[in-house]
Amino acid sequence: MRGVLVIITVHLPSRIYRVLRHWAGFLTHTVTFLVAVAFLFLSQQAAVAASAPIHSASEVDYPPFCIVEPDGRVTGFSNELLRAALAAMDREVTFRTGTWPEVRTWLARGEVQALPLVGRTPEREDIFDFTFAYMSLHGAIVVRDTTMGITDLRDLHGKIVGVMQGDNAEEFLRREDRGIAIQTTPTFEIALHNLASGQYDAVVIQRLVAIRLIQEMGLSNLRVIDKPVSGFRQDFCFAVQEGDRETLALLNEGLSLVMADGTYRQLHAKWFATLQLPGNRPIIVGGDHNFPPFEFLDEQGHPTGFNVELTRVIAREMNLDIKIRLGPWADIRQALAHGEIDVIQGMFYSEARDKTFDFTPAHSVNHQVSVVREGDAPAPGTIDDLADKQIVVQRGDIMHDFVLEHNLSDQVTAVETQEEALSRLAKGEFDCALGSRLTALYWIDKKGWENLIVGRESFVSREYAFAVNNDNRALLSIFSDGLHVLKNSGEFRDLIEKWYGIYEPPDRSITQILRTMAFIIVPLLLIAGLAFLWVWSLRKQVARRTEELWKSEESLRVAARNFNGIIYILDIELRFTLSKGQRLDVLGLQEDDVVGKTIYEFYDTDNPDHPMIKHHLRALEGEEITLESTHGDTTFSTIISPMKTADGAIIGVTGLALDI
Repeated sequence: MRGVLVIITVHLPSRIYRVLRHWAGFLTHTVTFLVAVAFLFLSQQAAVAASAPIHSASEVDYPPFCIVEPDGRVTGFSNELLRAALAAMDREVTFRTGTWPEVRTWLARGEVQALPLVGRTPEREDIFDFTFAYMSLHGAIVVRDTTMGITDLRDLHGKIVGVMQGDNAEEFLRREDRGIAIQTTPTFEIALHNLASGQYDAVVIQRLVAIRLIQEMGLSNLRVIDKPVSGFRQDFCFAVQEGDRETLALLNEGLSLVMADGTYRQLHAKWFATLQLPGNRPIIVGGDHNFPPFEFLDEQGHPTGFNVELTRVIAREMNLDIKIRLGPWADIRQALAHGEIDVIQGMFYSEARDKTFDFTPAHSVNHQVSVVREGDAPAPGTIDDLADKQIVVQRGDIMHDFVLEHNLSDQVTAVETQEEALSRLAKGEFDCALGSRLTALYWIDKKGWENLIVGRESFVSREYAFAVNNDNRALLSIFSDGLHVLKNSGEFRDLIEKWYGIYEPPDRSITQILRTMAFIIVPLLLIAGLAFLWVWSLRKQVARRTEELWKSEESLRVAARNFNGIIYILDIELRFTLSKGQRLDVLGLQEDDVVGKTIYEFYDTDNPDHPMIKHHLRALEGEEITLESTHGDTTFSTIISPMKTADGAIIGVTGLALDI
């Protein structure tokens, strides 16, 4: 028996081995093929999913957030913000349209992936997941003009109040029995129409939505009560179906990008700043009637010049209805201060003027110089050179302010225009004139005043910008954004070359040219040669560092500088390492005042329980905090978040404070 077993163990496996080897080879190739097919299929599905558009839905009538135009186009602030956020992530979005109850149901059922505008409320936390809030607003009460005695929520007891079905306003009113008879409608447009016709006593609604609808519907007998509804705050977010973490992460990242690169600010200005602009007339833009090449009246009496064309292009880009009014500069400046015009298209910046007016970023820089007669003393270049000089300036001009600030009023005569100042100087009435270099060159060429010499040294070089009264931030934001858009195009450069490029300095003699070459160009060439040798030796290091800095520090600085709020970073000891943004001035601070200091230095160090200190300590423990604070006339919506490394370690805190 043992011998038989030996035969079996020796001979049987060889035959089995040949069979198994045959089938093993077949199975190996088959499994490999199936795995490859499956991998290819899954890869294709993942690629399709990663590039497929996100399906969303828009309310048909919730302006200015969600709007459906008569031709079917989906627009409005929230819809455009969702498009921009997804575009930043290389994704597209498609929209269905319907009433709020419909679009809310579509998301709850998974028929769409995201909604652009959902107020975060306790009732909705179990149905949806939300991105961080991109805007926080308070509700308002709308009544008829003739209604008296309704100023806040308590006054609605026993009243018939209209709201949109399923809106935050309805949810808010139903949380507590206040004795209000609540009437729901499919849209706020219907609710406001019913209020105007006397069917309701009031409507509870978001303030900006009310303003927009009342304007569009022409409901002149309605007014919005200025006092916010106590306790009715709305944090507007993008929303996804509960548990859809992938879409939520996509939207949060895209939203962060558009808030940092200035897109959010531009959309905010486009949709909300216009609500504070004149609704029944054009925007009046003022300027000097005789300040070439910047702005002046041509032979037919029409406004022209660099400022005029710049204003018209910005109006075109920002879809503004404007009217340009040019007049004597002193009168125009006074008209802005009195509110008779809305904006001045060219004003030189100074600290004194900044107390009365707000300025956009500069659209140009202008050099202020002196002009003298040929053969007289050299043209003054400093305040000391003006001693004992009889000076003529344009009334209200930046150089008029300049000489008055330096106590030279006894030596100064102010006239209406710079043309008149130069004309009287050419006739020998004064020792020198002060004003814009380009304007002086224009008039000397046009009038043939060959006896006038323009000084080479600038007294001051001032930024030249649009200006509005301090309380008109909406208009300032629109012209700032329009200027930003234009500067990124070639059209701005074309305007510069058209109006500034033709005024070159007078021809110099051969002797002057040789002197320039001997005393300036040759030394510069020597310095440039030495610099070239040094740069060449460090070329690779500089190129690498430049690329690194551009990707990190420079890109962050540019994005933060244009942010309509404040961006800051604190290290693990709550010490500021970054603080930037356009609204630091609201707090009376500059970046240098903040960086390097701890947060404890800005709050009561004897009170470790100060709310702001506690919020940041909670963020160091991994919690994200959203809060709202008011400083003077400015309200900030702030998100305080832990800053983590790739492996999840907390290394500091980031803050994003948006001016709302």
